Amino acid sequence: MQEPYPLYTLLIEITKKCNAACDQCGSRCDIHSEERLSGEQILAALRDIREHIGTYTMLNITGGEPLLRRDLFEIMTEASAMGFEWGMVTNGSLITDEVIRRMQSSGMKTVTVSVDGLRETHDSLRHLPGCWDRIMTALKKLKAARFLDHLQVTFTANRRNIYEFEALYDILRPIGLDSIRVSFMDPIGRALDNTELLLTREEILYLTALANRINSGPNPTKIIWGCPHFLGTQLDNRRFHCFAGICSASILFNGDIFVCPNVPHQPELIQGNILTDSFSDVWKNRFSFFRHRPLPEKCKSCVHHADCGGDSLHTLDFERGEPLFCYRDFLEQPDVQLYKSALFRQYAHLSFFEISGDANDAREVLMEPDAFRSVAQYFHLGRKHPQSMFEQQMALIGFSCGNTDVVRYVIPCDGALRAEDNAIFTGKILRTVMHELDIINRNYYASDDRALTGSECSNRQPMKFLGFIHSHPVQSELQYSTGDDAIHAKMFKRFGAYIGILVNPAEGTMGAYFGREMRQARLIVPELPAT
Repeated sequence: MQEPYPLYTLLIEITKKCNAACDQCGSRCDIHSEERLSGEQILAALRDIREHIGTYTMLNITGGEPLLRRDLFEIMTEASAMGFEWGMVTNGSLITDEVIRRMQSSGMKTVTVSVDGLRETHDSLRHLPGCWDRIMTALKKLKAARFLDHLQVTFTANRRNIYEFEALYDILRPIGLDSIRVSFMDPIGRALDNTELLLTREEILYLTALANRINSGPNPTKIIWGCPHFLGTQLDNRRFHCFAGICSASILFNGDIFVCPNVPHQPELIQGNILTDSFSDVWKNRFSFFRHRPLPEKCKSCVHHADCGGDSLHTLDFERGEPLFCYRDFLEQPDVQLYKSALFRQYAHLSFFEISGDANDAREVLMEPDAFRSVAQYFHLGRKHPQSMFEQQMALIGFSCGNTDVVRYVIPCDGALRAEDNAIFTGKILRTVMHELDIINRNYYASDDRALTGSECSNRQPMKFLGFIHSHPVQSELQYSTGDDAIHAKMFKRFGAYIGILVNPAEGTMGAYFGREMRQARLIVPELPAT
């Protein structure tokens, strides 16, 4: 009779040593990390599994960098002789002709090689100069050797490499890979030190739409999602389930019996240790928390909880009992508080400041960090600069969520006859803005028409024109001019809503105005530059 929880995958953290120091790493491995298990201790655990569970379990060798383990192939040759099939995840930098020969002779069936962008980006993310070229050579040689059941590349998407994926795919496809495994960079391990690399919502939408388009094309190298998150049924991820502790487990570098190595190593979650416990006994009789996992409180009222199950364990905040990544927060955004919570969590390394508006009105304007960085650079906030001494203007592009207007993009659009306290607004400015807005929406949304549907506060709705921000370089106390009043009224009549923001560049002061009556709104921006 089959066990109620068959062990299909066993990850063995064969070493914590790694010759790279990747910015996006979900661990904190480095060249000085430890190896605590002997080859015989690992093989003893495998004999126990063979006898009491079976050899149908696929062994997935991971690290660190497995190829730094000197007795790796001796261990895995014996594992193969026991009847286990095995594969390995590697950064690929140490694969040589001799390594390929030993892979084949030791019975390796699968290999996954990490490639995180084009040459310069990949090498800089991994801090391994020349690594990309060695990997490309290794992939071609592995394919030519013809002994693997599955040759795979894994790509960890982040803000530095996401728009290189399509070009990278075109380079990898002729090699004849069996699949490309795509994951998102998550706020775990060393990646916590580089949260500015975490993907934004539109970048997630862009990548998933691109992958769907590639997969539906002729004879694709299949793109699969590796331990990602629930991304909604419209993104070909009908139902998500985290299998940690249910059909997969791991032996960590120190012998701990655990689930996915990326799950936080909290003492109460460790199920045993192969130096003192029988792995098969632990697998059959423990892992209760993972097999009867409580649904996070915030998930109980969610319409997606049956398809999502609380999302991935590796991004669960065990102290709060809530997921660090949530589909509703990042993509569906059913209300403004969820959106703001996700934004502030994603940019936890930044402080957000509120510039008070009308105390009797709840209207607020929130600038996302990328948009505000562009504003600060364009207007030279906090300092005098020749360009900023005359009036300048940018269009505000984003979406509205209840009483919050979210500025995601800004478009430079200077008026005619600029002076220090005046510039003429022309019809050409608005036509240019509408053209750029159309490009934004076609680029991010038209590749998947289903991405245009959703709730009022959905990030999947098209971006829209929100208003303008312009400067008054000589005005210490910000105040609309007569011309500004007229433009505001005209824009409000045309679009039904309008936000106008004034800024004094040298002093770094700003104010936002909305509605027919031009009342002041609360303006929320990240880390105002020093004045």
